[in-house]
This record gives sequence, C-alpha cells and structure tokens, in this order.
Amino acid sequence: MRKQALGLALLCGLWFSVSMPVHAGGGALPAEVESGILSQLRKAESKRGTAGCVVRDLDTGDTLLDFKADELLAPASNMKLVTTAAAMATLGADFEFTTRVCARGTISNGTLQGDLCLVGGGDPNLSGRFHDGDVLAIYRAWAAVLSGRGVTRVTGDLQYESSMFGGESFCDGWPKDDQYIKWYCAEVTALAFNDNCVGIKVTPGKAGSPAKIETVPPTSYVKVINETTTLPGRKGAEIGIVRSRTDNTITVKGKVYEGASWGYSVDVTVHEPDCYAATVFKETLAAQGIVVAGAVKPVTLTREQFESATTLVEHKAKLVDALTPINTNSQNLHAEMLLRQLGVRYTGKGTFKTGTAAVQDYLKKEGLLKDGMVFLDGSGLSAANRVSARLLSSLLYKIGGSTYFDTFRDSLAIGGESGTLEKRLNDSALKGKVFAKTGFINGVRALSGYVITDRRRLCFSILMNDCAFSRECQDEIIKLLAKA
Repeated sequence: MRKQALGLALLCGLWFSVSMPVHAGGGALPAEVESGILSQLRKAESKRGTAGCVVRDLDTGDTLLDFKADELLAPASNMKLVTTAAAMATLGADFEFTTRVCARGTISNGTLQGDLCLVGGGDPNLSGRFHDGDVLAIYRAWAAVLSGRGVTRVTGDLQYESSMFGGESFCDGWPKDDQYIKWYCAEVTALAFNDNCVGIKVTPGKAGSPAKIETVPPTSYVKVINETTTLPGRKGAEIGIVRSRTDNTITVKGKVYEGASWGYSVDVTVHEPDCYAATVFKETLAAQGIVVAGAVKPVTLTREQFESATTLVEHKAKLVDALTPINTNSQNLHAEMLLRQLGVRYTGKGTFKTGTAAVQDYLKKEGLLKDGMVFLDGSGLSAANRVSARLLSSLLYKIGGSTYFDTFRDSLAIGGESGTLEKRLNDSALKGKVFAKTGFINGVRALSGYVITDRRRLCFSILMNDCAFSRECQDEIIKLLAKA
C-alpha cells in the first residue's frame, strides 16, 4: 500500500513538473497596472494624438491589454520588426550573404589578363563594424587572398556587378529635403560599402587658416571643397555639409576652434555607392601592391558570363549578424537591403516593390495582413507606412515561440544598456528586463518588444502618432509592465 501511495505521489509530482512551465503566465494585469497604462495612453493622446497599444503574455498567448489595437498608424522604425521577422521566417536563420571577387580572364606570371569583377550579394556589413572600426580591413584581407593566388597586376578594368537589386535606390516616400546626405538616408544597392557613407573629419588648423579635412576612408571618389575657418578658442565646431543629390562633391563650411583638438566628425552618404565600393577596393588593392590598369566600370553579367568567370574571393556573412545593427542601432540601410533580399527570394529581383510584396505575402500566410495596411519600405523611414499595434505584438508573440527567439530578442536594444535604449529605461528595476525596438520620425514615436521578469514574460507594442509626452509615457508604461 505504501509503495502504491509512493508511486502515485511520484507520478503526480512528475505530472506537475511537466505541466507547469518555468514561466506559467500570471493571468490578467493587476488593476493598478492596467489603469496606469491606460492613463498614460490617454495622457499621450491629449487632444490631437492617436495611440495604439497591445500587451500579450508570451507564454499563454493571452491579450492582457488592447487599446486601439487595430488603429493603422505610422510605425517609424518599428517597421524594422516586420522586415526582420519576415526575413528570419522566409530566408531562415542560416541564410548567408555572398560577395565575390572574380577574374574575367586568365592569370599568368602574376598578371590577370582581363578584368577583375566585384560582385555584390546584398551584404550590408562590408565595413569596419566587426573589425574594430577599420573600414578597409575586409578589402585588405581580399587583397591578401589575391596575392596568395599570384595576382599582382590586372590589365583590364575593375568592374562591379550590383544587378541583384533593381529599381530606384531611394524610396519615393522618404524625406524630400536635404536629409539625403544623412547616414539614415543612404541609397540602397546590392554592393554596399561602409554603410554607403564616407566619413568627414574636420580638425583645427592654426587660427586664421582653414581647418584640416580628411575622409574616412581616404578616397578619390569624393571631392571635398574646404570652406572652413579656424578661430581661436575651445568652443564646439560649427560645421555645415552640402552635397547635391547627383554628384559626390562635398562642401564643408563653418568654423572650428584652435583649442578644440577633437574637431568634428560626420558620416555623409555618397551617390552611386556601388561605384564607391569598387573605387575604394581598387585603391586598397593599389596600396597592397596590386595594380589595376583600367578604370572602375559597372557591368551586368549574364549567367553564362558569371559561370565562366573564376571566383578568387568568396566572402560570406550571416543574416543574423545583420539583425543587431537593424534592431539595436536602427540602421536603415541594413533593413532596406534585407527587404531587397526578400524581394529577390520572392520574385528573383530585389526592389522596394518586390520586397514589400514579399513582406505582405508572408503576413498574409500568417493571417496577419489586414486591409488598409501600407508598406513602402523596410526601415520605416517613410511616414506613409501604416501598421497596427496588434500586428507588431502578434509578430513578437510568434517569434517568442520560434527556435530563433533568443537570437531575435538579443538583437533588440536593451533598456539602459545598448543601442537606441542606452539612455532610456535605465531604472535599476528594469535592468536586463527590457528588449525593444524604438521608432522615431517627425510626429511618430513607437516602442515594441519584450519585458521579461522573474514573474512573467510579456510582449508589447506601443505606437504613438502626433502624441504629447510620447517618450515619457512609453517609459512609464514599461515601468508598469515590469511590475505586472
């Protein structure tokens, strides 16, 4: 009898341990938490704003709060959650970008009799991002491979092939003013280098003389016109940058101060960045002792031409390595290049149109696409995008049950610690508990992600258009959720 009782007790204990997950969900939000959140949302809306908010329990799937959940609102950079979710589900966590350097000719006695071709594969991280800020590290490594293959001279041209992506390089829905020179408005190409920007570093000369200006990396691709003056003193620099949309002449105007040795640095976008990538590659080869006799020229290779070329360098980069720049630091170019990759997978050609069609197809298959939603880009820079808090919270919930949840969660900014949340949500009670994507364009603030505590795991989406105190209200909502 005692054995039967013991066996029953063990069986019940085993059933209980299997049936109860570590995070079992905590039922409804406490009344004071729910009322506090609703109060913050109404405060933000004030007289002219509109807010949408959804909170879901990540373990049970229960919707714990639903405030204008289906209101279609501009998401700003929360659109990146849609793009990256679609990419992980459609391309797969193991997807890799491939960039190639090919010989179109024969190699004999150190000379390539023919052309060298740089073939873009949509990798957004051909930069110094994972190389201690050394923007030329990858190119020097490729030069070393070419040297190892016995190439010291190329008789033909340095060609570049970026036809994987097509259509316009700049979205119609993006700002029409001079923001095109800002890093977040870089043109989109299948062959990208250094975030399609050149660094401009301005340091003081002697008082009364022009400032010193250098580009990072050093390159002849841009022409710099120096209209600066060095003045006595230690005040901050007063610098303006001008570049027309259709050329790469950069005029630097303003003042720097003799005692302010730190100067001024800014990243400026370049026009036709695929040509920029090839030009800097050619310049790097020359610095490493490999001379390309011809010019830098675009080319579109047929399948037969590509297959007949000899691949000398094959550089692969993981999709998951692109997630952190997108979701932690809100890098627009990365999101747009990922959108184009989705277009390539969907139709064979990567454009804004095919990329957004791929996203909508993914959402439709998941039962999440609703009438009236608008998708114009992958980054959320367009003010005309329209999604709902329900859509974003549903995507976050779906990811929460996926095999790549940890990877996706860790790609988000962490409150008080990293990226666009480094200086937000830094209360000690929130440390290590908030993983989220911010969003900001004129009139729009958004915040969506996860709050994970010892008691429960939540996913949330807060979209605010034309609201007052939006950032402050969002932060108060997250503080309340951490207490739930």
